[in-house]
Amino acid sequence: MHQISDESAKAAQEHAKTSEKHGKAVEDLGKALEGNGEVAQEQGKLIQEYGKTVQQHASASLIHAKAAQDDAANSTEEYIKAAEEHVKATDEHTKAVKEYIKLVQNHLDKSK
Repeated sequence: MHQISDESAKAAQEHAKTSEKHGKAVEDLGKALEGNGEVAQEQGKLIQEYGKTVQQHASASLIHAKAAQDDAANSTEEYIKAAEEHVKATDEHTKAVKEYIKLVQNHLDKSK
């Protein structure tokens, strides 16, 4: 069976760490929005939850990426799991961005 290189496993770990940072930033944005009016409060909570979910998937991705490096016999399977978790984190991040765009668009529409 094919074995994942250390370089690829380390790159997957770096991607996971970056996703964790992005998830924390999304969560922080959600917290800031919560204290910004009733409409923003609801969307802020939702964005905050997306941020937490991004971090959960990023953490899982990091665990699998480390396992891909440490366990040569199962490196391919672990690498695939790391990639799948990274995709889930990215999907949640995208949902948060879309929600934020809706919030901004609503604000712009009201200010016309």
